[in-house]
Amino acid sequence: MIELLGVGVPRRDGWLMHRVCARILRGELSVVCSVDPAERLALLDAISGGAVPKEGRVWVSGVPLVSGRVARVRQLVARIDLVAPLVERRSVLWNCLSRHPRLGGLNGLFRFPRASERRDATQALTRVGLQPRSSEPVSALDPLDRARLRLARSLWRDPEFLVVAEPESALRAEDASACMDLLKRLSREERVGVVVSGPPSSVMLQRADRVLDLSEGLLVFDGVPADFLRRLETPGRRVPRGTWQTR
Repeated sequence: MIELLGVGVPRRDGWLMHRVCARILRGELSVVCSVDPAERLALLDAISGGAVPKEGRVWVSGVPLVSGRVARVRQLVARIDLVAPLVERRSVLWNCLSRHPRLGGLNGLFRFPRASERRDATQALTRVGLQPRSSEPVSALDPLDRARLRLARSLWRDPEFLVVAEPESALRAEDASACMDLLKRLSREERVGVVVSGPPSSVMLQRADRVLDLSEGLLVFDGVPADFLRRLETPGRRVPRGTWQTR
């Protein structure tokens, strides 16, 4: 479980987040919404070890996000960049192996991977449905399969949570939808907590188990998508200043 206890992240003219309290569970797909992209990305940074909040505390599976424990938090929470560069001429398997904890960097890639490391890479590719294409060059992959590969490269350490920023901005609509289906399956079958971000009108809400909605730095909704969509349809109900709604 990820716990946010009074978490605050300042901005020049106020707060990106202020006094935010929430719990994010394994086995669920959570969507972080906000009209302001900076607000929703600040929450993703706070839970993935991208930045230590200026107020409050974040706990990830019992580990506090403080300066001396950031590396451990990043092991537990994998931040996936859907537009991270890939080596086009090398194989899918090679690109996956290049991000192995023991093979990352030039020194690791100078030695031939062990059988166990190749097995780990193959298992990661199998989890995202790419194992049949492991010997193909990355240049042969379409945008969705590239996203799958980037996801596989984040599964080496068996993280407890996956964090994906703005999939609808990084991918075409149909690819973003398929990526969300994959993330939903991982959350269900492997009990991984998945957190994605997007605007309040996002189609990602159709696959969410819960929604966290930020407005003017405050958490104004924390609950199931059906209740959130009803609030959106009610004029004046989305931004109750100074309050928040929980399940």
